Amino acid sequence: MSLKTRPANRVNAQSAARQGAPFSENPGRQGAVCAGMGKTVGLLILLIISTWLSPIMNSATAVELAPQLYKTTLANGLTLLVKEIPSIKVATVQIWVKAGSVYEDADEAGITHLIEHMIFKGTPTRGAGGVAAAIEEAGGQINAYTSYEYTVYHATLSARHWGLALEVLTDAVLNSTFDAQELEREKKVVLEEIAMREDRPQFRLFEQLMAESYQEHPYGLPVIGTRQSVSSFSREDIIDYVGKHYHPENFTVVVVGDVKFGDIDKRVGELLGDLPKGGAPSPELPREPVRTEAGFFKIADQIRQTHMAVSFPVTPFSHPDSAVLDVIAGLLGHGDTSRLYNRLRNEEGLVYQISASAFTPRDPGLFEIFATLDSDKLKPALESALTEVFKLKYLPVDEEELARVKRSLESDFVFGLERVEGQARILGSFEFLTGDPREDAYLSRVRSVTREDVMRVAASFFEPRGLTAGYIAPENAGLNLTGEDIAEIAGKAENLARHGVPASLVADAFLPNVYQYRLANGIRLVVREDNRVETVAIRAIFPGGLRSETEATNGAFAFIAELLPKGAADLSARQLAIKIADMAGSINGFNGKNTFGVKADFLARFFEPGLGLVRDILLDPAFSEEEAEKIRPELLSRLEQQEDSLPTLAFLNFNKVLYRGHPYALNTAGREETIRAFSVDQLKEIYRRHAVPDEMVLAVSGAVAAGEVRDLVEKTFGGWQLPAPPETTPVLTEESILPPEPPGRPELVRIVKDREQLHILVGFLGVAMSSSDRFALEILDTVLSGQSGRLFVSLRDRQSLAYSLSSFSQFGLDTGSFGIYIGTSPDKKDQVIKAVWKELFKARQEPISEAELEKAVNLLIGQYELNLQTHGSQAMELGLNKAYGLGLDFGTRYVKALQEVTPPQVLDVARRYIQPDRYVMVLVGAKPGGQPEDSPETGQNSAQPEMSSGEPGK
Repeated sequence: MSLKTRPANRVNAQSAARQGAPFSENPGRQGAVCAGMGKTVGLLILLIISTWLSPIMNSATAVELAPQLYKTTLANGLTLLVKEIPSIKVATVQIWVKAGSVYEDADEAGITHLIEHMIFKGTPTRGAGGVAAAIEEAGGQINAYTSYEYTVYHATLSARHWGLALEVLTDAVLNSTFDAQELEREKKVVLEEIAMREDRPQFRLFEQLMAESYQEHPYGLPVIGTRQSVSSFSREDIIDYVGKHYHPENFTVVVVGDVKFGDIDKRVGELLGDLPKGGAPSPELPREPVRTEAGFFKIADQIRQTHMAVSFPVTPFSHPDSAVLDVIAGLLGHGDTSRLYNRLRNEEGLVYQISASAFTPRDPGLFEIFATLDSDKLKPALESALTEVFKLKYLPVDEEELARVKRSLESDFVFGLERVEGQARILGSFEFLTGDPREDAYLSRVRSVTREDVMRVAASFFEPRGLTAGYIAPENAGLNLTGEDIAEIAGKAENLARHGVPASLVADAFLPNVYQYRLANGIRLVVREDNRVETVAIRAIFPGGLRSETEATNGAFAFIAELLPKGAADLSARQLAIKIADMAGSINGFNGKNTFGVKADFLARFFEPGLGLVRDILLDPAFSEEEAEKIRPELLSRLEQQEDSLPTLAFLNFNKVLYRGHPYALNTAGREETIRAFSVDQLKEIYRRHAVPDEMVLAVSGAVAAGEVRDLVEKTFGGWQLPAPPETTPVLTEESILPPEPPGRPELVRIVKDREQLHILVGFLGVAMSSSDRFALEILDTVLSGQSGRLFVSLRDRQSLAYSLSSFSQFGLDTGSFGIYIGTSPDKKDQVIKAVWKELFKARQEPISEAELEKAVNLLIGQYELNLQTHGSQAMELGLNKAYGLGLDFGTRYVKALQEVTPPQVLDVARRYIQPDRYVMVLVGAKPGGQPEDSPETGQNSAQPEMSSGEPGK
């Protein structure tokens, strides 16, 4: 008789979902038989694939969970599930009992399985063999199986006989006599079953793998028990065990077929509704400790064939990553197209058979690999298998391969629903393990698994130290592997997997699937593959912008950014615009404090022609006189608009004073004098000096393949060579720009405007974007900002002093700023300034709280992630990080650095950068009461002497 072991908590994509196909990949989970019948019946391993389900609350009122799927709970705690399928003429009735081997005491090993055998050995009204005969005489089938967490008794027959099946199963479960003589006979049957397992090397390997993988949890014990334990059981032992576990709170009745819920509900109530509640609650099971080193075992026996087993600890059934593990199992070891089969069997000839599966029960499970091979190939096979497993941590899977595996899993699942028994098993298993019988979320979760999910989950669980490996081999095989050998093999496989990553792949990038290349002419290419949406973004970035301007050239890059996309090669501005519009795309110039360039966005199918237009714009821009004269007044108008925006005016003057002598003191929009004076030839010359291939970063993100993008960029831009160096180069270099010093004393700027409001800005010299202080400073900024930040709560909510306020932190290449902006009424100026200094001084005196720190870190990380949703933002982030020398792994380091900041570190940066005697204050707007008429005014902050004494606001 075959043991009914754990048939319900795993995926077997080859056969488990198809009724009638025997499962032989994993001997520990194969086969089950009817406990009272004299013949062995192949019983499928149930396809239960983990999904993310929300448990529902039991109620005495029936609930229709889905069309024709009903759930109700009787007053005594028994659960009833009914699935009506009017189009089929059969029905299955199953009684699930929360009695599995994990709930057995130390002296009860195997008793659950033995009871499952004895249930069919007779009741007061049906003698030995009578239970099975009653079902078979009606043309049906009856069977049972035992799992770690439950025992299932089931009968399938014509739907018109569902009532008979329910009555027979109820009679067997509630009224079995457990005849002493039958018990002794059945114990001998189970002992033979144990002997049979001992004679099968794959069973022995499987049981030893479980024992090594679970050294504390009862999953490590065989469901069938031991010779000693089975031999010791008496009728009283069985009755005691049934009394503890066979009570209605542990019963779930599942009926599927051409039935009516109302009829089933009524009959179940008649047969089982009067059962009294009782029994002890299920015991708390021990938790398996986290492994700190790889485990190893070996078995030598009188056999001819070697078998290998590997496991890694993974999630329980209810964890959302279980669905990802099922997909990974499909990728690695389901069928002839799987990676392990193809690599080890087809390409390397190391194994005869190999498979992988995810065992995800109620408690943490295992990811398992089993292989059949020759003894002399054990070491290379283990190394190769582990290398394939570890590769999933570093290399994104191919989208086509992933889609194929997900379709296969969906197919297996759907085929498993063809028979009523399959549907009932799905319902019962999900109910037992999640509290919700519905399986529809499963397909949704499998369909949603991404390449990023695979890499993330693989990195979470596939570590060499978590490995358990072993083998069973012939005694004369000469294998002398040790635990040290296994650890060495695992370490080598890890290195091979990591080093097998293409040099172009950025393994530690915050966004996955990022590649980088360097072309022969110096162009740095960054590509992110992301096929979620069929769009693509292109960002061509050059050093320049404000940091490369002087007073005499201020505004050049603002002008160039507007002029670049206005014609290229032999295309006029309108002709170029039409070509772009025909592709439903966009191309624009941009400039900032440190860079300038071109940004383009297209549907992915227009990537190649779109990239061609970007090339034409960069390599052969028109710099049309006609277009320049259209743009010039627009730029001048932008300067006029800045004058009308008081917050903008405040920041412009703040930068002018704080960064005095540094390019950041200039206006990114330029100066009126220079904008009016620029000739097209001057702009073209400035562009040619900065737009050179070895200074360009080209960033591409979207539904593209990195290798194909590299080839296309090489073809498109490969002929672009460096121009001859000019006789003179008035371009600012790193050496010619020195970071500014903090103001030697407080500086005040007053700009009086005929407005109703007053805008106040108080700020300090900050840090460069590469500074390690930036992370704590950003957290301080976040603690002060926002509607729940200190400034808003204090100045607006409590004191009603301001209608608009926020702190800010800006990071440049070699310097930055930190400060506070407030919009208020002129008559509240003094109160506002005093309140602001009070908050700044508080930040210098007291550490922020742990709650404030946690909130700020979560907000910063969340905003960073939210800002990277579009392909355009991804391309710009990657391109700028590359251009600034921050590295393509900056996002990963950024998040980690934020998470490592402590309150004392925030206090430290507050004391170092909030300098009460070295700040800039700007007031723009309505004339403050008591101030002189002259405007603007720049000088020492004599109007606030108390704020320059080192104790501001006190």
